[in-house]
Amino acid sequence: TIPGLVNVDFADVKAVMKDSGTAMLGVGVSSSKNRAEEAAEQATLAPLIGSSIQSATGVVYNITGGKDITLQEVNRVSQ
Repeated sequence: TIPGLVNVDFADVKAVMKDSGTAMLGVGVSSSKNRAEEAAEQATLAPLIGSSIQSATGVVYNITGGKDITLQEVNRVSQ
């Protein structure tokens, strides 16, 4: 277990995914000036699946950053 502002565990994932159909996994990485937004956009595009996150009925997401990540960045991509 790694401490964080809000910890997500298997029970959280199970609650969102139970009886929800197809699952999608997205990953985004960026170190540019707009890193938070770029990483979030990458994670939600899922070009290999050919599906859109717009039809999702639930979402579990994790944001991992260095010591310089700000709460403003986390808040912007959580909206």
